[in-house]
Amino acid sequence: MSALLRSELLKVRTVRTHLWLLLATVALVLIASISGSASSGTIGSAADDRAVAQIAAIALVFALMAGIIVMAGEVTHGTVTQTLLATPVRERVVLAKAGVAALMAIGLALLAELLVLAITVPGASLHFHNARLVFLGILLAAPLVGVLGVGLGGVVKSQGSGIAVSLVWLLIGEHIVLLIDESLSKYSPARAFAALASGQRSGHDLLGMGAGAATSVAWTVLFVAFGLLVFLGRDV
Repeated sequence: MSALLRSELLKVRTVRTHLWLLLATVALVLIASISGSASSGTIGSAADDRAVAQIAAIALVFALMAGIIVMAGEVTHGTVTQTLLATPVRERVVLAKAGVAALMAIGLALLAELLVLAITVPGASLHFHNARLVFLGILLAAPLVGVLGVGLGGVVKSQGSGIAVSLVWLLIGEHIVLLIDESLSKYSPARAFAALASGQRSGHDLLGMGAGAATSVAWTVLFVAFGLLVFLGRDV
């Protein structure tokens, strides 16, 4: 298993797409943090501290994409056949990819949080004590999002379609669910992860952190199980 993990880590280091995801995360976090720091009176309450800290949640979107690419990228480029010849047990392949995706996601989240702190503490007087639960929630959400992306990557036939589906859901699907049933929408994937990263133990528009964490884990398990089922039955 260790050899398989090293192999997956090597693939990540040699795929330029992951570097672009890293650069995009850094760029967006920098822009949002600098913009927030440049605005006068940005932080005036604990709620404002949490709102500014949530800039780091940008990393979660790219962690999802990274997970999709880790799993579906090999199908896109046709290298999955060699991987399965080296490791015929597909469950081990998915487990290794999930582990790598989780590590990448944690790295993106940590980097995003460090950038937010480095810019907004001196620039906008961010109070870390008020924002600590947000940062904790993002760190907990990141590996789950990355692993969920692996599950989604196992369902789709290419990384492009996987990323497209995820973005369409985030931009359109979540709003459709909200229009259909506001109470039900609290349990949708994006809102569950948003609740986990909200830094609040209870909320009106979102679940509390605890319920958000449980729902996020449930969605992650569901996607991975479905992705593994599809991957096991796929002829590659």
